[in-house]
Order: sequence, then C-alpha cells, then structure tokens
Amino acid sequence: MHMANTIAAFSEMVTSQEIVCATKTQNGFAISLSSNEIVFLDEVCEIVSKHIPDEEIIALNDTDRGIFAVNVEGDIIMIKKHQIEKIFSGNGCKDASFSKDKFFILQESNELFLIDNAGESRFSTILNDPIIIHSSDQGDYVVVASEDGSLTILDDNLQVSHHSVPRDDDVEVISKISTDGLGKILVSRSSLGLVVDERAVNRIELWDFEEGLIGEAEVPSRITCITPYRDGYVAGCFEGEIILIKSNLQVSIISKMEYSISEILEWEGDIIASYWFFVERLSPLGRKIWSFEHQNLVKGLLKLENDGILIFGNSVSTNDSNHITIIHPNTDPKEDDIIPSQDFDSIDLSNEGHSGMLTDNESSAALSRSTIDGIESLISDINEPIEDITHANEQANEDLLQSLSSTARSLNIPPVANAGEDITMASNEDSKADVTLDGSGSYDPDGEIVAWSWSTGGGRKLGQSKIVRVRLVPGVHVFTLRVTDNMGAESESSMTVRII
Repeated sequence: MHMANTIAAFSEMVTSQEIVCATKTQNGFAISLSSNEIVFLDEVCEIVSKHIPDEEIIALNDTDRGIFAVNVEGDIIMIKKHQIEKIFSGNGCKDASFSKDKFFILQESNELFLIDNAGESRFSTILNDPIIIHSSDQGDYVVVASEDGSLTILDDNLQVSHHSVPRDDDVEVISKISTDGLGKILVSRSSLGLVVDERAVNRIELWDFEEGLIGEAEVPSRITCITPYRDGYVAGCFEGEIILIKSNLQVSIISKMEYSISEILEWEGDIIASYWFFVERLSPLGRKIWSFEHQNLVKGLLKLENDGILIFGNSVSTNDSNHITIIHPNTDPKEDDIIPSQDFDSIDLSNEGHSGMLTDNESSAALSRSTIDGIESLISDINEPIEDITHANEQANEDLLQSLSSTARSLNIPPVANAGEDITMASNEDSKADVTLDGSGSYDPDGEIVAWSWSTGGGRKLGQSKIVRVRLVPGVHVFTLRVTDNMGAESESSMTVRII
C-alpha cells in the first residue's frame, strides 16, 4: 500500500432515480431522471426548479434561447423561464445530437431530421440501420454510424459527402465518433478479426469533411471515449488504456487503469478520466495528480461554468442511491493511504509475509482445540442406548404433534448461501485475470431465494445476480455473497480468489 493524492467533493446531492443525462447551465446544471423529471440545480447542488414532461428525456442542451430537451418519442421541448414548450413532434427516437443552433434527430423509422432552433424541420433523409449520430459543433455536417459498420458523412442539407463501407470479409462496428471543430473527424472501428492478416482489429480513422479519409492507425483496444486534445485527441480504451493521438495519427499510451475508461475530458492541458468508481487527473505524460472516489459507477463527467466538474453515476443496486457530485479539479490534493486504481483488496504474492499461507502462530491456533469439562462423560452418555418409552396417553401425543407441526409451519428456515470454492488462477500477459463468481449453489430449504448480492471484502457492491464476472489483478481477493429468501431471511458466504 502506498500514499496517493486525493481530493474531496465540493458539493453533492443524492437521488433515488436513475440519472439519464445532464447539461451545464449558466448558473449550474440540469439533469433528467428516469422518473421523467428535469431538475435544475445551482453550483452547490441546491435544487432551483423541477419540471415533469410527459415522456422521459434522453438528451439535454443549453443554448442562448434556453434549455432544449429531446424525449424518447423524438419530441423537442424548450424550457425557458420555467415554462415548457414543445417545438417539434417526433415519432420515436433512436439518437439525438445537438450543434450550436441545430438539432439532428434520428427516429425509429431510420429517418434523420435536421431541425432549426425554432422547431422547423429543414431536411430529412432515410438511412440504412443507423445507430449513432454525431454532429459538428457548428452543425455544418453530421456523421452517422450504421449497424453494419458503415460510416456516412452528410452536409447541412443532409446530402452525402463521404461514405465508407465495412470490409466484406469481416464484421465491423463503429464505437465512437469525435469532431474537433476544424473539419476533422476521428472514428473508432473494431472488427471481430475473422480474417487473420495485417489489418488491425482495433483502429482509428481520421477523416476530413472536405477531403475524405486521411489515414488510419492501430489502437491497443476498443475506444470507449474520445475528446479533442491539443493538436490531436485523447481517448480512453476498453482495456483501461489512456492514449494520446496526434494529428499525424501517432498513438502513444500514457497510462493504463485496471478497468475500462468511461469518460475523458481535457482540463487546463491535463487529462481527467473516469473508470469504475474513480476519477483521476493526469498530466500529459500520464503522471497521476490526484484521484477522487465516487459513490457510484461513474457514468458521466461534465464541465461547469464555475471551474467545477459534475460527476454523475448510477448505482449497481436498485436499492442504492445515485450520487451527483461536483469537484473542483484545481483543489490542492491531500495524501491518503489508499490505492485508488484498485477497487479490490490486493496482496503482493511475491512478498512471503503475504503469501496467503497460514503463519506459524495461525497454524498453532488452528490446531488447538478447546476442552470442555466432562466431555468424556458427555460422549459416554450419548453412546448409551436409548431407553424405549411407551406413552400412555395417545390423545396427548396427537395434540403434541399438531402443536409441533403448527409451530414448524410458522417458522422460516434461513437460506443457505454458497459463494463457491476458493479459486487460485494465473494472470494473463497483462497481469489480469477474469474470474466468474458463481453463487448458484445457494438454496433455501423451505422456500426460494429471491435476491443475491455480491460484494468485496471491503464492502463494495458488485452485482445482484447469481453469477458475476470480475477482472482482478494479482493478489488475494475476498468476496461475500448474501442471499435473501421469500420470507426476508438472509445468510452470507465468503470465498477467496488468489491471482498469481
């Protein structure tokens, strides 16, 4: 264990609803919740106002005219001076993207609409199974990724400027798209690698709106988030890599986390990235400046107007709260006795003192047995034959049996939790191991199990299913399974995973 620099939250609020999306406002931010509410908050997470549209909001955008929102039906509503006005009626929404003064709405019918900020539909076109749309900041073009892996770039009249089809001998998917405001488009592609050749399974393509494809380069794993950075881009990857991508498509890994990168931002020349429950600030060379631990799995990061960053996430359990937190990245960090990049308890197996084996004192304690006065006599009594007794009163016997039966029916036998056997596993070449935690051996003698909950030895909740999958680093990790039956009784079972 070593010292790590951490920062504390500036302000925070908690909600029982799932957080769908968020946008900054002039004096704070706004969030949409799974309860259909849009909540406006100030810079210290105090609620300013609430609005309840008819449908769940899936996208929010702050403009000079007010806050615009898109709901699951593809309707566009404007919120201004606490009033809600529908300016466009849709017909089912697959995706939405905002520019400075335009809206791009992709409907369930695969029709893409370009709508101005007055709600007027300017252009529309039918696309082939689109799944992602991403407009430029100025709205002069929009990039579309289709389910078959094809890429289409359209101008502000929704006319096709460039179209790229996937290779016909493989299965490809586009995971992320980013624009830099200068006409450059970075696209992340991944393939199943059905054909073994010189082509990269995970790669990036750099496009120019006017010139088309500029070039491509290999990346270490599938990209999960991208943002413009200096003269290029910074990206987070599925395997935890944080990479810098220069304008000439030179790719360099500056850091590697234990879990997938969920979001990434540029901050005063540094990089702020989130993964698992953590947010970290890194220098351009990958040096860790500080770390912040959130209460939930981090879903999004958002720059605010007050030199703060909004962090929001969703809990892994439906019974837990969802936390909305503001941090100030320029806060002076403090030293803390934690290792933020590792969620699980980890022990270095190369250290003999932490080999996972029992020490001499522990072995002696395990071999010792408590003695009970007269235990030999007790065992002797148990071994004596049982005297045969005949009850004279049969009616009393029946009453007793009925009473016992009634009592037994009123009692609930707790469930039996079974977290499985201890596991020892070798790590892969990346010093990681994927482990399946299987609690399907649990049972309830007189009912049924209705809830499962896995957690780490430190109390971190992992999931609520019989079986969960975790990625671990070398060390010794303890996991606990708690099961609950249909009468509310609970029991726990723990197991240990040793990664070597």
